[in-house]
Amino acid sequence: MEIIPAIDIFGGKCVRLIQGDFKFKKTYSDDPLKIAQFFQKAGLKKLHLIDLEGAKEGKVKNWETIEKVAKKTNLVLQVGGGFQTEKDIKKLLDLGPHQVTLGTIAVCQPKKLRKFLKKFGPEKIVVDVGIKNSEIYFRGWQEKTKKDINSFLKSLIKLGTKTIICTDIERDGTLRGPNFSLYKKLVSKFPNLEIIASGGVRNKKDLKKLSKIGVTGVIVGKAIYENKISLNDLKSMMPKKIIPCLDCKKWRGKWSVVKGIKFEKLRLAGDPVKLAKKYSAEGADELAMLDISASLENRRPFFNLVKKVAKAIKIPLVVGGGIVTLSDIENLLKAGVSKVSLNTSIVKNPNFLSRAAKKFGSERIVAAIDAKKQGKSWKVCILGGTKTTNLDAVKWAEEVKKRGAGELLPTSKDKDGTKDGYDLELLRKLKTAADLPIIASGGAGKKEHFLQAFKKGKADAILAASLFHFNEVKIPELKRYLKRKGINVS
Repeated sequence: MEIIPAIDIFGGKCVRLIQGDFKFKKTYSDDPLKIAQFFQKAGLKKLHLIDLEGAKEGKVKNWETIEKVAKKTNLVLQVGGGFQTEKDIKKLLDLGPHQVTLGTIAVCQPKKLRKFLKKFGPEKIVVDVGIKNSEIYFRGWQEKTKKDINSFLKSLIKLGTKTIICTDIERDGTLRGPNFSLYKKLVSKFPNLEIIASGGVRNKKDLKKLSKIGVTGVIVGKAIYENKISLNDLKSMMPKKIIPCLDCKKWRGKWSVVKGIKFEKLRLAGDPVKLAKKYSAEGADELAMLDISASLENRRPFFNLVKKVAKAIKIPLVVGGGIVTLSDIENLLKAGVSKVSLNTSIVKNPNFLSRAAKKFGSERIVAAIDAKKQGKSWKVCILGGTKTTNLDAVKWAEEVKKRGAGELLPTSKDKDGTKDGYDLELLRKLKTAADLPIIASGGAGKKEHFLQAFKKGKADAILAASLFHFNEVKIPELKRYLKRKGINVS
């Protein structure tokens, strides 16, 4: 279940209403951007952003604020309020990998909704369904229709809708608790519909109960602003991520995915674009793509391949290899990359990390740490694992955090490709030292190894390669296994 914090905009300010009533409006901040950046720093990935004036008047009114949040954060925005035209939707989607929520159009102009779903794709269009006394409300919840919820949702599915936000208006902004019985019925009746719950959430127990019911996500607003739910509570509820990794190298004249053991004995694993499409379709949470010999061969990043892969997938892309300048990072971000992974360049020049984090934001910078065990400690490896330095991996993790890295990607050279499991001791030590999100890498051989890395290694995400490339484990199968074992996965 995904946790999505909410910001409602009115007059350029961050406000909350009670039961959608504009008479009961409370301002929490004059600067929605600062609130959004606060959520981002806490590690949240998505933001529910509503233009209340736009919803009321049927025309987007707070474009300036929406654009500012989109451009100055790395959050995926779920924006609603007054979106009526193809031009407005395109304008938002051109800002990044965002989503548009449509309410009034879904009720009053179903043919227009179908058109938008076909043109932009069902993953970009979310239908906002407001319910009060079993009736559906629209136009900022100011008007109602007598449409039955069940028949309405059936009609939405026929139009091509895959995701809805369902709000019990009577509970919205009240901190009375969600309408659990409603969501339980909807999840049961519409198993193929992604349902995001909204309205009334008051504490972490509510979130856990909604997760057990099986909703896809939950929107949380007032409970955060009134300090009923802490950001640590939200972070603890965030899903763990599964990240396939494409280690890329020129093979017989063309870019190919390769895989070895302990960074050596490489063998061909497939075509980068084909594998990327496959993993995106199978439900991977992110995709990592690394040019494993760029630093060793003193080459620049593989921009052309990155563009092809970014266009082929619908999930965040992390890219590493040969990144040595700020312009490299800027060009990769323009090519569709969500985050960059840095290793050799920041070991040789730690100030590069500081400058990169300052310019692009910590959330876009992953510090990769290739580590080899020596005695009781681990030493950092660079140049595609070909050179072992005297730099202590745990102390280096502390340093990269101080310099602004947003995540750590530790790979055990001793475990890489062995299928013996992740280096759990290394993962725990890095987590304790840096207290950053950890992407575990190196050693996956069976599903149990993922479980161990999450539970014993304290990992937030897990990266794997050969296990996926050679069809030994499929991502949907892995996620079902982890969910049965109590791991929160999307």
